[in-house]
Parts: sequence; structure tokens; C-alpha cells
Amino acid sequence: MKASEEEEEEVVHSGGGYTSPLMSSLSDAYDDGEEHQKKKKNYGLVQVEEGGQDVISSVEELLKATTAWRPYPLFIICSMSFLWSLCALSAISPAFTAPAGDECTENCSFYTIQNEFNLTSKFFLVEPAELTTSIYFLGNLLIGQLFAVVADRFGRRPIIIICLLLTGIVGSLGSLAPNFPLLLVARFIQGSCYTPLTTVNYVLSGESIPHRSQSLTSIFFGVSWVCGYCFLAPLSVWFNTWRSLQLATALPNILVAVFLMGTLPESVGYSIEKKNRKAVQKWIKRNELLSCKKLNYDLDMIMEKTEKIATSSSPTPQNRLTIFEMIREILSDREITRRIIVETFLWILTFMTYCALSLTSTSVGNSDPLVSFLFSGVVELPAYLFIPICLTRTKRRPTRFLCHFTGSMALLTMYFLSNDTSLHLIIWLVAKFCASCCYIFCFIYAAELFPTWCRSCCIGVCSTCCNIGAIVAPHIFLIDSAAPGAQFLVLAAVGLLCSGLTWCQQETKV
Repeated sequence: MKASEEEEEEVVHSGGGYTSPLMSSLSDAYDDGEEHQKKKKNYGLVQVEEGGQDVISSVEELLKATTAWRPYPLFIICSMSFLWSLCALSAISPAFTAPAGDECTENCSFYTIQNEFNLTSKFFLVEPAELTTSIYFLGNLLIGQLFAVVADRFGRRPIIIICLLLTGIVGSLGSLAPNFPLLLVARFIQGSCYTPLTTVNYVLSGESIPHRSQSLTSIFFGVSWVCGYCFLAPLSVWFNTWRSLQLATALPNILVAVFLMGTLPESVGYSIEKKNRKAVQKWIKRNELLSCKKLNYDLDMIMEKTEKIATSSSPTPQNRLTIFEMIREILSDREITRRIIVETFLWILTFMTYCALSLTSTSVGNSDPLVSFLFSGVVELPAYLFIPICLTRTKRRPTRFLCHFTGSMALLTMYFLSNDTSLHLIIWLVAKFCASCCYIFCFIYAAELFPTWCRSCCIGVCSTCCNIGAIVAPHIFLIDSAAPGAQFLVLAAVGLLCSGLTWCQQETKV
């Protein structure tokens, strides 16, 4: 996301470009006339006459001065991205605790939920044990968005910590569940915390670093997800019962929450917008302490300039909006509403394709299930490294289009290939790679599309609704009973639809 200030200004003023006031250029925010000349201000900078040194006088200049690679911002990035590992453990654990089609009854290497609760009968062709996954995403669909909305109102930090504690405590209690329904209740509550622990933390990180560094820092989040995904395989060997694995994936959330209580700050962008001078001052002091470098800044000017930009960008003071007023404000803006609708459909279809391909991860080639599971996770790593680096040099829409279109062509090719051919595995990897690229692209693009005051809410809507795709994905394979291989045709058509929807979205890098 490396772009000059002129480029950022062009995004804000181009047709329908609605960018966060904290992330946009400050060049035309206001004109102070004679006072402007006295203080020698120039686009967010104040010149100190004695030494000619620039004084930081805007949030954008503050973030550029601290960068994303000093100890304090880097800690924020690493701690927030680590939460993706914890989410991967809890979300994907049913692959081992309640595997589909588990028929083992004696001398099993893993004691599953089916073994303990004797879940053998099917309900409308659905195995009861599979509900541990479905109910998880149902909880996220029904409740997850509420946490995201509250984060825009009361702050990113408290919501992240509360959801970590809730996930850890309820997940641990779930490992002690005496019956299957109580376990489903625990999974439902855990799933309701999935959105805040994958999007609100991403937003907090993005609001604490320069705009140009967001693409590169998203690598941390992608790598963290892959690490959590892959670590589940050896974890299932060390904890070979569903109760012990459920506990092992839940307890770390409590420990991390306690650690973050004393170390994690509120995002500096959010604190400035909410006029919390004390929090901003504390953030700057900690940054100076850990980097051993003093910052030359004017806190009064930073707060004043941000308030003027926010006022000019939105006629309603966003810090005084109630949750319902915020939603009404979003819906009253046609441009934001249009972006939410298009982006939501892209998230649903992208996540559906990703989940549908992930369901085949235990049957890639003739490998051992553990090995193939690891293999399906590792193949995502190049995607998370490729997209952020690529976006520092390319525009958003054509890159996103290329990922969707290439994945669609790979899936179409698989329809005509036999499972026995060596090309089948290669093409499957290409499709999984593209699906992973598109998935991480959702977060990067959405973080640029929506303004700060409603960013968590808007991204939360997209992230929550994408659970619909996760619910639909398993049923795509039912099409194969009527026409073998037809699932690939459906997924290819979905990829083409996403390619078209991509061009309906606003370009955020001009």
C-alpha cells in the first residue's frame, strides 16, 4: 500500500472515494489564512524556526514517524496477528474432534465426539457430529456482528480482551460437557467471538501503523493463520481425545487475554478520533520509551486537525452516535451502502470457495490424513506472502480480478481431469492458492474501503455474512451425486461471478 500523499488525496476526492479521514491526505482539510503563514504550516507539518525541524501535527505524520517497524507498533502487529492462530485452532479443531465419516470403533488413534456420545444416526443426511462446525459458524453469523458494532462505539481493545476471555472460558467448560447439546452451546458461544478476533484486531493493528505499511503487515496475519492451522495436526497427536484437544485450544485464549490486559493499547487512530488525549499521550510515550527516540510533536495540533477533518468528512459527530444511529448513518450514505453490499457478496462467495476446497484437504493424493492436512495448510503460506507484497506495486482491482479468474479457470480444468492424473494435484494447489489469495484480499481491500468511524462495523458485516458461504460449502458436494465433478463447475462459476463483482468496487490505489 505504498502510496504518496498526492495519491491518497486523489483517492479521497475521486468519484465516490470514501476513505477514512485518519488515513487520507490532510492537504485540503482547512486553511488558516494569516495564522497559517505565521506558524509556517504545510500539509500537516509545523516548521520550528530555530532548527528548521518538522513538528508532527497530524495523525498521519505521527504514524509515519513511528512507522510499523519500531518495537511498539511491531508488538501491536505481532500480538494482534497471533490471535488468528488461536482462531484457527478453535475453528478447525472439529476436523479432528468430530471428523466427517468417522467409522473407527476400536483401537482408534483419536477418541472423537462420535465415539463418546455414540453419534451414529443421521438427521436429514447430516451427521450430528458435524454440527460442531455448523453451530460454530451459526454463532458467528447471529452474534459476531454485534461485537464488531460495539467495537466502533466503545473501542477495539476492550472487545478483543472480552472475546478472548469468553472464548477461553467457554471453550474450557465445553471440554467438560456431560452431553452433546451442552457442547454445542459452548461451540456456539465460541463461534460468536470469531468475527471480533479476526477483524477488530486487524482494524486495531491497521489504525496503529502508516497507511502504506498495511499490505506488508498483513503478511503477519496470514502467516499466523497458517501456523495455527498446521499446528493443529501435531496438537491432535499430543492430545488424542476430543476433550483434551478442546481444552488445549481454549486455554491459550485466557492466557493471552491476561497478558494483553497490561500491554495492549487502544489504537491511536481511534483514541485521537474519540479525543482521548490521555490515551494518545500514553501511546506516544510508550513508543518513545521502547524505541529510545524522542518524537517532536504538537498534540494540540494533532487533536485539532483530526477533529476538523472528521467534521468536514461527516456532518454528524461520530463520537456522539449511538449504535443504532451509526447503522442509520451508514445506510443513509449510498456510497458506503453500495460498497458494503458488493463486498459482502464477494466475502460470501470467496469464503464458500475456500471452505469447499479445504474440505478436500484430507484426501489430497494418497497421503496420510495428518500429512495431507499439513499440506493443505502450507499451500496457503505463499498466498499470504504473495498478495501483500504484490499490492505494494499493483492496483487493487486488477490484482483481485486476476486471482478470482485464475482460480475459476483452475476449477474448470479440474472438471475435465481424472483424479488419477498427476496434474489433478497441481491444479488443485493452484485453485487453493488462488482461493487463499482472494480470502486475504478481502481483509486488505475492506480496510481501505470504509472510514474509521464505521470500519469495524462494515468489515464485521462482511466477515459475519461470509459464514453463509461456510454453511453452504459442504452441500456443494451433493451435486456430484447427480453429475460427477459438477462441484468444480459450480465453484468455477462462482469464481467468474466474483471476477465481475470485483470491477464494481472502487479502486483504492490510484
